[in-house]
Amino acid sequence: MFSGIILNKIDVGMIGAGNHANLVHYPSLADIADVNIAAICDLNQERLNRTADKYQIKERFTDYKQMLDEIDVDAVYIIMAPHLLDPLVMYCLKKKKHVFVEKPPGGSLEQTERWAREAKANDCLTMVAFNRRFVPVAVEAKKIVEESGPIIQCMVTFHKYTRPEERRAWRENYELRRNETGAIAPYMDDVCHAVDLYVGQAETLRMFTATFQNTTAMRLTLTMR
Repeated sequence: MFSGIILNKIDVGMIGAGNHANLVHYPSLADIADVNIAAICDLNQERLNRTADKYQIKERFTDYKQMLDEIDVDAVYIIMAPHLLDPLVMYCLKKKKHVFVEKPPGGSLEQTERWAREAKANDCLTMVAFNRRFVPVAVEAKKIVEESGPIIQCMVTFHKYTRPEERRAWRENYELRRNETGAIAPYMDDVCHAVDLYVGQAETLRMFTATFQNTTAMRLTLTMR
């Protein structure tokens, strides 16, 4: 347990108060002694107030630009679907705010590279929630594999349990992302962890998805350059 003296807390502004943000990011930040959740923004007023009340966040907004204009935060967490991220990330970086986003970083390579250039130009730190990088079993597995030489092909099978109503929303969301970004929809969520962990740059990528009862299985095969 941390027992030191906190000299300067990091003020964080939150954009997004949905299920995933409330399940993972708000409780995690609230548990860090040198972080202060200074402001929160969400378009849904009920969701906004429910989350703000739970974490005792005084400053509440439905416009992220207004939040950044009125509250001097050090960093911004933007927790939402990747096809919605681009204008928000670019605005925050232009405001010289450090930025954290969920994976994957945007809906296309062009977006991600543009964010990187903007972050470098404004001396901003950025982070993507590729948390599998820090999972001990994943780190050790990669170490063991690479002891035999560089990875030249990778096949990953991922099983995800979903209730029927979740699965319907999941598929609808994927179709929306595919239509808006042109990206490979199932790659957008959990499967991209495999690409991040085990792959530098892939020459080819093949994906197969199937659903049996309440479990969706995704198989990803990558051949490296």
